[in-house]
Amino acid sequence: MNLRHLEIFKAVAEAGSLRAAARQAALTQPALTYAIRELERSVRAPLLVRSSAGVVPTPIGEVLLRRAQGLLAEVRRTEEELAWLRDGVAGSLRVALSSFAMASLLPAALQDFRRQQPGVSLDLQEFSGEASQLWAHREFDLAVLSEMQAPPGAAADDTQRELLLEFPLRVVARTGHPLGRARSFGRLGAAMWVVPGYAVQALHRLLPADAQPAAAPDIIRCHSIHLGLTLVRKADALSLVAQSLFDNQRLSRGLVALRLKEPLPTVQLSLLTPAQRRPGSAGQVFMACIRRAAAALHHRPGEGARRAAQP
Repeated sequence: MNLRHLEIFKAVAEAGSLRAAARQAALTQPALTYAIRELERSVRAPLLVRSSAGVVPTPIGEVLLRRAQGLLAEVRRTEEELAWLRDGVAGSLRVALSSFAMASLLPAALQDFRRQQPGVSLDLQEFSGEASQLWAHREFDLAVLSEMQAPPGAAADDTQRELLLEFPLRVVARTGHPLGRARSFGRLGAAMWVVPGYAVQALHRLLPADAQPAAAPDIIRCHSIHLGLTLVRKADALSLVAQSLFDNQRLSRGLVALRLKEPLPTVQLSLLTPAQRRPGSAGQVFMACIRRAAAALHHRPGEGARRAAQP
C-alpha cells in the first residue's frame, strides 16, 4: 500500500465526496479516482461505494479507514519528532482536558510549557467523554481528565493512567434552593440533576431506589462546568461537583454544598496516555508541566485536593 493513496482514500472517505476531497487534496477528480482504484487493486477489494449520502466506505473500507487514520497520525508524529531532534523544528501536540483540568491546571502548565517549547503548535480541546473514546482515531496525544475511581475488578482498557489529584464530591444547589437543607439523598430523588459525564453512574448508585420517581430520575449529562453551574443557579438544578469548586470564589458564588449524611465518593484527576503509544518529546514536556501544576495546586493553602501517592 502507498501512503499517498491512503491519504487520498482517507480524505475521500471523511469528506463523503470526490469533489470535496479533490479540493482538499488539491488534485483533480480523475487523479483521486485513479489513486482509489490503485489502492483497491492492492487490497483486492472495493473500498468505496456511492449512496444517497454520497461516497461511503464498504465494510472493508471502514476497517482500512480506521487503520489509515491511526497509521497516518503516527507517520505525522514520527516526522515531527524526527524534525525536532534533527533540526530543532517544533511539531504539534493535541491534548484533551476536562473542564476542571482546564480551569485549575492548564493556565500554569501552559505558561511553563511555552517557556520551554515556544514553537510547538498546540490543539487543546475540552473533553467530557469516556477515556475509551480518546484514542479511537488517534486524534489526541494525551489527556488530563476527571474520572471516578474504577471499581475493583474493572476490565483494563487501552489507557495508562497517572493519578494526579483526588477531590471529594459534593452535592451543590443555588443559595435558597428548596432542597438546600436536605440531609439525605432520600429527599433528592425527584430533583433535576445536571452532572458531568463521569458522575452519572455514581449518582444513580447514590439515589435510593425508593426515593426515585416512577419515571427514571431526571439526570442531565453536561459537558461544561460553566453551563452546568449556570443551570444550577438559574434552573433550580442540583449537581455533583468536586469539593475544590468552593476554593474558587468566582465559580462558587451563589452556591451551597448540601450537608448530606451519606458518604460521597471522590473524583480523580488523572494524566492519561495511550497504552500502546508513548507521547513524543513535546508531549513528555507537557506532561511534566501538568505534574508541576498539580503539585502546586495540592500545596496551595485552602485547596481541597489530595495529591496522589507517588511511587
